[in-house]
Amino acid sequence: MLHQEVGDTELFNKIKNSLIKQLQYLFVVSTVVILALWVFFYNLQIHQTNEHKISKYFSIISYLQPLMAQMYDFQDGDVENFNMRIFNKDNIKNEKVIFQRGDGTKGFRVLKISNKTIIHSYNPMSEIYLEDLANYNNHLFIHTVFGILLIIQFLLFFMLRKLLNPLSTIHNKLKNLQKGDMSKLEFNSSFEEVNQIVTSYNHSISQLKYIIETRKMFNKIFMHELKMPLAKGMFYLKLEPSRELNTKMAQLLQSINDELDEFSILESLIVHKEKIEPNKYNFIDLLNEAIAKVGSEKKENITILTDTECYIWGDKELWVLCFKNLLDNGLKYATDNKIIVTCKDNEVSFSNRGQRLPVDISGDLTNWKIDKNQRHKSSTGYGFGLFIIKNIVKLNGYELDYIHENGFLIFKIIDQKF
Repeated sequence: MLHQEVGDTELFNKIKNSLIKQLQYLFVVSTVVILALWVFFYNLQIHQTNEHKISKYFSIISYLQPLMAQMYDFQDGDVENFNMRIFNKDNIKNEKVIFQRGDGTKGFRVLKISNKTIIHSYNPMSEIYLEDLANYNNHLFIHTVFGILLIIQFLLFFMLRKLLNPLSTIHNKLKNLQKGDMSKLEFNSSFEEVNQIVTSYNHSISQLKYIIETRKMFNKIFMHELKMPLAKGMFYLKLEPSRELNTKMAQLLQSINDELDEFSILESLIVHKEKIEPNKYNFIDLLNEAIAKVGSEKKENITILTDTECYIWGDKELWVLCFKNLLDNGLKYATDNKIIVTCKDNEVSFSNRGQRLPVDISGDLTNWKIDKNQRHKSSTGYGFGLFIIKNIVKLNGYELDYIHENGFLIFKIIDQKF
């Protein structure tokens, strides 16, 4: 008994917490109600029909009894107005009495013989058998009405199921997402709201994949970038203490601190939580800060071409970081160790001699992996600097264009408003 109560409670909770199961439950309940009403009104109509028939038979018998007392010889024409005819009593076999009024000497009976209704009227003087020719099976209307109600019921049920199917599909996809299934929803609907839900879900999945992939890449690069200065610091600790060693240790710790600050900016960049305030900055000022981070001793390898003052909008720290990576990549991979920076007509470009990039970064790339056999790579095989450049330019509302012509790699930062 207790087990049954627990099972009923679980079933009730499933119905209560599920739109689909509530729909099925309501459909079953409403169908049972319609069927019950159908049976009720059908039986009510049969009862009313029977009462009408008995009342009719009483009237007919009241008319016939005086004539029967006079031993009148009835013909079909005498009863045709009652929609009846004379029935030969010799044909009475296996009759079933469905109604009787009177006693053994005077009264009448309603008999059922096969599918015929026979009225037997009698008194001490004579008797008569009449066949009722009227058709009382006029239940077509009630069957039609409730039949239509059931058809509408089923149509509404299947339409609602069709409307709720996307919710059921999304529910199952979200359950599978908890298990690690990050496949997109392949679902087309004629309803705008459903398509919007599917689009939002797929966009969310893309964002999750992006964050997971880039965080993996970020962690690998972070570990790699810190291992080198830490290894250098461990080497310094094995040397004899000296003022020069202290200076090197201080520089090393400062470089690690700078790396951590830079990675903090990159971490916020990866998850797209960095708020960009579109402030106006002088491009040369930002470029000089980036050159200072690269190393002022490399300034002689950087050629700056600009005729007028050049301004750029966006976040200062992100732009400095972007320019630093452009300068780092240009100086590192240039065949002549030189880079040219140009600013004119709302367009900034960084160009250097070198080989073509292994990927076209002008498109929207999410899996930012570069072939390890290519030159532009980190130790993990990720083009992290390119990733930084691409996303900072995009976040600041600019467009990054990349071309390779006449042996030059050219990165153009273009203001989309122009």
